[in-house]
Amino acid sequence: MTSLDDALARLAAADSLLVCLDFDGTISEIVSDPAAARANPAALAAIEELSALPATEVAVLSGRHLEGLRGVLPLGDPVVLVGSHGAEPTQGGPALSSADEAYLARIQAELEGIAATAPPAFVEIKPYQRVMHVAALADEDPQRAAALLERARLVDPEGRPVTEGRNVLEFSALDVNKGTWLAGHKTAFAATLFAGDDTTDEDAIAQLGPEDVGIKVGAKPSAAGLRLPTVDAMAGFLTDLAAARAERRPSARR
Repeated sequence: MTSLDDALARLAAADSLLVCLDFDGTISEIVSDPAAARANPAALAAIEELSALPATEVAVLSGRHLEGLRGVLPLGDPVVLVGSHGAEPTQGGPALSSADEAYLARIQAELEGIAATAPPAFVEIKPYQRVMHVAALADEDPQRAAALLERARLVDPEGRPVTEGRNVLEFSALDVNKGTWLAGHKTAFAATLFAGDDTTDEDAIAQLGPEDVGIKVGAKPSAAGLRLPTVDAMAGFLTDLAAARAERRPSARR
């Protein structure tokens, strides 16, 4: 089995490298108020260092919608931001049909009816998804939050994707996930690092090949070959990777 040290050395030496990271729970601690989340300072510094190196790209691939991700992550070019599990790249994105829009309107109405029975639960409106959030409710009453999610699971998805994460249930109008985005984007690179903490990140981890590295942050089951226990530990790995890759590929900016 590959060790963290071996993985770091291999990534540092790759001819071209994509560093693709989830946000919440990976480079930012999970918080009850999504708008209050902030990237770990050491992770943020490492991302900026990596993105300044030649033949190295950093992408943050999040379940948050793109504007929501921009609101909590103060990074722009050359860092690539991708929201809505891959449906919202920095430029472009699929168009919704009238049937898609009608579906989202119905899902929103049903979920808001459920959320209204148990504040502070709420429904997040994304361009391609509607999401039930119960994290703040779970802090107050875990059993009530679990019951609310159970009610939300009974909403008819009409065969469309439904994804469950930590204290969230997401209904999507489109069959797009982190794996479909990563599969297309990683072809331009000799090696890819993907790191994530939640169930939705498994779609991306499944796309990794023998030259790639997958890291699971936290204790959830995963197909990733490597695991780090905390956001701080992930930030430490990124810091070490930035230093090791800089030794091999000094930035033209320095």
